[in-house]
Amino acid sequence: MKLIRLKHITAAVMLGIMLAGTVSCKKDFGDLNENPNQAAQPDTKFLFGSAVIGIGGINNAAGGVLYVQHLSEFIYNNESRYFNREYSYNAIYSGPLMDLTRIIEMNTDPATKGTKAVLDNSPNDNQIGHARVLKGFLMLTMTDRWGDIPYFDALKGSANTKPTFTPQKDIYLDLLKEFKEASAQITESMPNDPLFDGDFEKWQRWSNTLRAIAALRLSGTSEAAAGKTAFAEAVAAGLMETNADDAAFPYQAIQAFESPWYTNYRSRYDYGMSKTLIDKLKLMADPRISIFARSPANAAGTYEGVPYGVNHQYTAGDYSLIGTRPAAQDFPALLTTYGQTCFMMAEAALIGWIPGGDATMIAWYNDGIEASMQKWHQLANKTISEVDIAAYQTGLNVILTPVQTAAVKLERIQTQKWVNFFLGNGYEAWAEWRRTGYPVLVPAPDAVNVGGQIPRRQCYIGTERDLNKANYEAALAKQGPDELSTPVWWDK
Repeated sequence: MKLIRLKHITAAVMLGIMLAGTVSCKKDFGDLNENPNQAAQPDTKFLFGSAVIGIGGINNAAGGVLYVQHLSEFIYNNESRYFNREYSYNAIYSGPLMDLTRIIEMNTDPATKGTKAVLDNSPNDNQIGHARVLKGFLMLTMTDRWGDIPYFDALKGSANTKPTFTPQKDIYLDLLKEFKEASAQITESMPNDPLFDGDFEKWQRWSNTLRAIAALRLSGTSEAAAGKTAFAEAVAAGLMETNADDAAFPYQAIQAFESPWYTNYRSRYDYGMSKTLIDKLKLMADPRISIFARSPANAAGTYEGVPYGVNHQYTAGDYSLIGTRPAAQDFPALLTTYGQTCFMMAEAALIGWIPGGDATMIAWYNDGIEASMQKWHQLANKTISEVDIAAYQTGLNVILTPVQTAAVKLERIQTQKWVNFFLGNGYEAWAEWRRTGYPVLVPAPDAVNVGGQIPRRQCYIGTERDLNKANYEAALAKQGPDELSTPVWWDK
């Protein structure tokens, strides 16, 4: 698979152009300052490849992974004790979102939509559909992290340098529309698609699945009815069907595009397996433990998690590091999976959003466990038998039955979803934990944030406060204080 980088005009070239404009001269130099080898406009094929590559590291960044206690920190424990408040979304706006916006503009503008640089990348609507799915995925992640964000007013360049913050409810309702319309626009392959290798039907199913995920997030809000309708429409349109449909960011076995967990382990060990996750895997006799983790050097044959959120410096040799395969240079980040889809459907059956009651709920739950088991073993170049999967599904701390309370049923569904999220989409795992409260997580013992609880959102970057003050303050007036403890709209 080729990963293509865009070439940008250097600062030196720009300076030369500006200086040339200040020189007073009557002579006509013609096209002396024009580069015959430079395209008159960007090629949307390369913009799309750049946008896909630009999502790397966003969803599986340390913040979300630590909030849900998949990992703990050995020495520098600020993030797991909620010391960090402000997180920047500037690079997301200026990077992949700007690329995707440019694709949509070039495929819409009459002056560019019929040019070779555009049409070589497939029909206009098809490109717009692909761009809308990826843009929606990023916007969903961002609003779940920060709450109200610049949305309708964003990405307008110099035309609007101080965008207003759109309320999260309005963002969600628009994203439901975006995912629906985008899926219908996608009709053929994109020639430069690092995410699904040009399989446009997987893009369609991913868009429908993202719509269902967003819709279920509304189940406990004033927009639950709209969410239920959108969920049913997404299911009818076609969700992910097998593990082959997984949206997995393809890290490469080269330093420029390698997994961030491999990067960290190259020079030092900042992160180890958390005691929270290791203890839960042991309790459930989960065979994925041998994939997720490795035995400590000082305790071969066992798995020991690092205590979470404690202001203490731990020695890496005494605790389990991330497993050899998940910490590999080219191990993919699982952004959205079929296993997650199954657990989502199990919850939908539990709350009556799809028919079938307990029987359907249990069937989807067991399908999710099997999908996750098979996926993780496949990624680790291992096999697991159907007998072993069945034994796990019927284990005392795993089995789902009709006689359990609704709370227990939801806890078991969400716990398996939480395990499946390991090192893939930490921010999505955090959103699901906030929405349901499961699995039950104990806040960091040595938390330093106001209230000492697991964060409910992340704080805006200081540049919003300094450069977009009026709109920043208006957002706080509606949403609440710019603190980690302030819940987002769907979390209230």
